[in-house]
Amino acid sequence: MFAWDDIAVFLALYRERTTGRAAKALGCSQPTIVRRLASLEHELGLNLFDRTPSGLVPTDAAHGLHAHAERVERAVCEFTAEVGSLAGTGINIIRLTFLDHFERLLIPVLRQFRARWPGIQTELLASNRVYDLARGEADIGIRGRERPTSDEIVVHDLPPTGWTIYASAHLTPEEVPHSPDEVATYPRAMIEGSPGHLPVFRWLDSLPAHSSTAMRCSNFGALRSALVSGAAVSALPCTIGDGDPELVRCFPPQDEWDIPIFLVARRAILRRPPARDLFDSIAAHFIEHPTLLTGERA
Repeated sequence: MFAWDDIAVFLALYRERTTGRAAKALGCSQPTIVRRLASLEHELGLNLFDRTPSGLVPTDAAHGLHAHAERVERAVCEFTAEVGSLAGTGINIIRLTFLDHFERLLIPVLRQFRARWPGIQTELLASNRVYDLARGEADIGIRGRERPTSDEIVVHDLPPTGWTIYASAHLTPEEVPHSPDEVATYPRAMIEGSPGHLPVFRWLDSLPAHSSTAMRCSNFGALRSALVSGAAVSALPCTIGDGDPELVRCFPPQDEWDIPIFLVARRAILRRPPARDLFDSIAAHFIEHPTLLTGERA
């Protein structure tokens, strides 16, 4: 009979689509993954993946088993977390995940937390990667856009992040727009990928084309560089733009460009007093200082 390790191999292959990447995700060798997959398919009597030159393609059988395997994975993660909570083990590290520009906003909270809990380490997973809290990849996080709905996750609403148009601080006041109506007359930079579907970028994309070709940026770092250079104006969240001395707001954030923000945590981790304290402290910090997220609107 197959075991949990077999399901972990199946899920890694389903997500990574190559035996090499699955082996790296699980911390084992590629031959081990190949051997475990062959054994699992033999045990189940099913072909789970078609082998192609570009990687593994899940079969209909794999698609049918995927949701069930994820439920088993969530149950194992919750069981492991509950054992750690009851046994008092594994409580010395709390893993936080958020976009890298949020790190400076949390400095006061983390400093005070370390003073209260000197024996607890906080591991900061500042990255654009979305860590899966339900699978135990992180403990506490800040998420945007869509409210998480997993039963394993506790969600606290935070003030929304404000967005507005920024330009280079090296330009003169005459060289930047001072209202949304003026933006169409300036060269604009756009961002590719899912951020490009945010309300402010949809608005920018709807404006009449400028005589200068719009700049296309692959990420917010490239977008910032375009703005600092003075080559274009564009949108940034106030969490990024307001703290950058090389950028200047063109006008206050607009309500219709706000993005919902949520503080989230694994339900099991909040049974531990240090984690509950940190979760509540982060929530209180942003509730008491909402303009850190919304930006000043006066």
